[in-house]
Amino acid sequence: MKTTNLIPILFMVSPLCLYGAYDDTETDYTLAEQRTHVWNEALEPIELVNSILCFTAQFNSVEFANQGAYLVLADEALCFEEEKSAATGQSSAGGNQTQLMKAVSTVERSSDEDPLLVSVWLPDMGKGDEGEQAIKFKAQIRDGATDANPFGDFTFNFDFYDNFTQNNQAGGGEVKTISDLEGKIGFTLFEQGNHGGSESYKQCASVVMSEDRTNGVALTGSSNGSGGQTFALAFNENRVLVQSTNGGFDDLPYKSGDHATATQCLSRTELTAYVHRYDLFDSTTGEMVEINSGFPIRYDSTGGSNPDSYGFVGYWGVWTESGHQFSNGDAVIRESDNQQESLSIITAPGRLIKNSVKSLALTELTGIEFQYWDDEVYQNGSFDQWVVNYSNQQFVKIGKLSWQENGPSIEQLDTPITISLNAYDSLHMYSEQLGGEVKYLSGEDNITFYVQTFIDGSQNGDAQIPNNGTITLTCYDNCPTGNIDPQHIAEYWGESSPFETGNDAPYNYTYSISGDNALTLVSVASGERVAFDSAVTTTMLESTPHHWGVRTGPMVLSSQSVTDSWKMYDPQIVQEFYVWETGVNEWNHLTTVQDSNGDIVSFDRPIQFSYIHRSLNDRSGDAGDYASQTFMINYGGNGDLWGIPSIKSGESSHYRAAFSINDGVLMGGAQQYVIKAREIEELMTPLSSSECSTLTLQDPAVDVPTSVTGGADIGSMPLVEGEPAVIAGVTQ
Repeated sequence: MKTTNLIPILFMVSPLCLYGAYDDTETDYTLAEQRTHVWNEALEPIELVNSILCFTAQFNSVEFANQGAYLVLADEALCFEEEKSAATGQSSAGGNQTQLMKAVSTVERSSDEDPLLVSVWLPDMGKGDEGEQAIKFKAQIRDGATDANPFGDFTFNFDFYDNFTQNNQAGGGEVKTISDLEGKIGFTLFEQGNHGGSESYKQCASVVMSEDRTNGVALTGSSNGSGGQTFALAFNENRVLVQSTNGGFDDLPYKSGDHATATQCLSRTELTAYVHRYDLFDSTTGEMVEINSGFPIRYDSTGGSNPDSYGFVGYWGVWTESGHQFSNGDAVIRESDNQQESLSIITAPGRLIKNSVKSLALTELTGIEFQYWDDEVYQNGSFDQWVVNYSNQQFVKIGKLSWQENGPSIEQLDTPITISLNAYDSLHMYSEQLGGEVKYLSGEDNITFYVQTFIDGSQNGDAQIPNNGTITLTCYDNCPTGNIDPQHIAEYWGESSPFETGNDAPYNYTYSISGDNALTLVSVASGERVAFDSAVTTTMLESTPHHWGVRTGPMVLSSQSVTDSWKMYDPQIVQEFYVWETGVNEWNHLTTVQDSNGDIVSFDRPIQFSYIHRSLNDRSGDAGDYASQTFMINYGGNGDLWGIPSIKSGESSHYRAAFSINDGVLMGGAQQYVIKAREIEELMTPLSSSECSTLTLQDPAVDVPTSVTGGADIGSMPLVEGEPAVIAGVTQ
């Protein structure tokens, strides 16, 4: 799961540093900071403030005062919670590419006594359901944050536009600290805009507290075209009293003297922790585990020789700021330490994936959910996947899963449906918990899942293939025909499918890292590349079983003898196999780079290992339903660890980890890693109403704003040439 990095605003919790037993007090593990924030539905408008401050902190503004305009590539995912997407569960690379956002900034300051004036232009916030969006930020920072006032003194304005060419404004907002109340600190927030040019929304807040932050009051609210919700809060050192209503601020019951209706008392000292991000360290030395996941590039978006745009290339492929699609041989530039290196783009219509087999006993499947597709899913059309579990020694369908705007929605079946299997039948499923594809061979006492490696042609590490990079692969099941034209996309199996239907199995395929069909699977029977025909479009695929792409069945090196097709799924016989994935989407393709010597640049695969969760390892001390369950953990560096399932928080769209792992737990096949939380979300424990009897809901001393007092009037975006000065918060 991608996670949220928030700088705490309300209910401040100081960064926590824990000292473990991994070498001395100067190890990376010991010195690694942990950041904590408190989440509550009433605080959602305030999270916008936290996220904005987190995002702009990546600009390292103080370092660039009076140095002119400079370029920043910022990591939006570090600070803004991403919506769940169906793509991550359907493709080997759908949701893992690093995506950096280009920004231009200027920082001015007349003297050390004058305010710091920060201007930021974000020209391309992406295109999608929300439409085009560009943003201007303007900050006037009069005083920095201190222990006495963790907010500092600033005014922050932001304006939304469709783009910087048309300059049609589509909303904006303002955050202002409160500095003119004796003995008080706080801030106000106002934001309004629209979603995709249609439904409007608004959120606002006023937070006022004592200078020592031991007590205070707040009003927060948000609304959109379908309604709104507002909250009143009062808090002291130990308790928080919250009242809510589905309406405006004047509808809050306390306004008419009712301080009991729709209230909840919460503890500020009894907190439940949910970790959003972790880091891995060497369990012997305490050194942080580093991953060579990729690097930024520049390219010419018009096809010329002037590199005017930015992107990122790495293990998962290529991301570009403009959605640019590269062709084989296109030139890109890597810049590092003021040195330029010319690289060439290498593309293929699919990607070969090596799978190392792992197994898990059926007796260990309790609590694990799987996703499953069959003909009924495609014919029905009202849902996307079956939800399956293992119960009473059989796999059963227990629900229908549909991907919606805010993530998956599951309709539970009143009566589970048993999946019937004949002897030697294989059941193909998907499990996020186990890292992807899962297979079960009827009659076996285990399932198989896999550690996967993209074959990128570099011949380095796990991506190396034998015979100097030229191999013949044998397929026994779901063997592709070759060129996939519009006549072969209607069915998953059969004459109108992309797979062979004859009785001539096994089928052979060739793959080579060089030559006329480099990095591409080729059918020996047809002589054709296994790829979608250029006549196949995304629109054509929308109503077919192949809208996420096509994957072959398992293929083994032709030198390996497999006497029966069903034995391909027996982990005692096949411990390593290959699959080929292709489609019309960028994530179905291989895109990488090679240097001037013709060598393909190598990137590190995320670290993968299986992990069994136990109460001893759980941050709460109780693993609950997840006790003794197995999870495939992935670590991509820089806090990016995934494989722990996420759950939705009640009726809101907020997600959190289903469980959290203790700091200091040893991990990896040889216990070579030790884990430590980086970003922690805390929930306040509900208490009886009598525990908040000393708190009184009341209006803050500063009214909730109903409009902005200024705007991000910073003019046109300056032209900046050269390499980025800051990438993901690191000054280059």
